[in-house]
Amino acid sequence: MPFLHLLNRFHRNVLSLTALICVGVPVFGDDAASPKKETNVVRVLSYNIQIGRAPGGSYSDPTQAFLDRTAKVIADVNPDVAGLQEVDCKTNRSGADVDQLAALAEKTGLNGKFESKIELPGGLYGVGVLSRSKPLKTAKVYIQGSSHRRVLQICEFENYVFFNTHFPLTQETRLQAVKIIEEEAKKYDKPIILVGDINATPDSPEVVELKKTWRSIGADAPTFRADKPTVQIDYVFIRNAPNARVVETCVVDEPLASDHRPVFCVVEF
Repeated sequence: MPFLHLLNRFHRNVLSLTALICVGVPVFGDDAASPKKETNVVRVLSYNIQIGRAPGGSYSDPTQAFLDRTAKVIADVNPDVAGLQEVDCKTNRSGADVDQLAALAEKTGLNGKFESKIELPGGLYGVGVLSRSKPLKTAKVYIQGSSHRRVLQICEFENYVFFNTHFPLTQETRLQAVKIIEEEAKKYDKPIILVGDINATPDSPEVVELKKTWRSIGADAPTFRADKPTVQIDYVFIRNAPNARVVETCVVDEPLASDHRPVFCVVEF
């Protein structure tokens, strides 16, 4: 019967929209109604993409950088702004003609801004921001690293400022990174969202120090290693927004696209 056929087709389409599965329970404020000002609601993603490699993927083989898969993970959560870590730009290991952030921007329909932290054979390695609207201003601040130099990427938008970073591997250098972030944050009165691979667990001195002035709004769930996550080292923080309401927060159940799982939040200022 035509009517039943259309009804079944509708049900299948609805189910297809629920492909995004999150680890963790959505968090709602006192008022669970739809936000009153859509322009002040921001969908935030933090994702260490491991230059498009799956867990255990070869860093030296460009054919193992599956950016279509990475782009699908990003597109499925439909972020307003996404901070990506471990991004290559025209390196020999990922393809001498491949600008990974530009490729992901094209595949997702978002604006892209890349910031390098070091040079690699053939190109650059760093972090990147994808955003629905173009930043009003951008900046970067270098951070001392234990194995190599790191960077704090800063993008200012109309209603907030976005910090994106990838912390070093030793506690001493991570604590120094916290100090640099604190100094940069003092320059802004707008709400600031900080995302990144902090390389430290929630009870570590560096994360405890961050939480003195930043509010953690990412899901309290493991993010690494993606195939069998056991530790939380990826975060989303906010400051200068005492009345911010977390509409939803979760770790996306994605075990194959990287060795980290993405952290997703919806926050209303």
